[in-house]
Amino acid sequence: MNPFLTAAAIGALAICLVHVIAGGRHIVRPLLADTHLPRMSKWTLYMCWHFVTITLAGMAIAYLVAAQPEGNRTLAYFATGAAALYALTNIGMNVALGLRHSRHPQWMMFTPLAALGTAGLWI
Repeated sequence: MNPFLTAAAIGALAICLVHVIAGGRHIVRPLLADTHLPRMSKWTLYMCWHFVTITLAGMAIAYLVAAQPEGNRTLAYFATGAAALYALTNIGMNVALGLRHSRHPQWMMFTPLAALGTAGLWI
């Protein structure tokens, strides 16, 4: 097994769990309790939260499959590219909107994931 892609799979699973547990408590609950957002906006955002959950779980599975001795490296390319783009998008939004990187730290989770995926594809 590829140790870097295995570590990336574990990292992606950890990010998924943080998203579900902490995101559910600190993002979804307040979102659903909000009475000022239009219903369509609220339910669209809630659906997007579920899409992110599915994507993160899919990244973990992709890395795990790619880590196998005869694994599909294309899955690792996809997951690594997604992790890198998520990190860059978070950094770009923080800069563009004047947000503190420490307050919106998603880049800190996705950058190591992208690095592990890159290392796993390198060997």
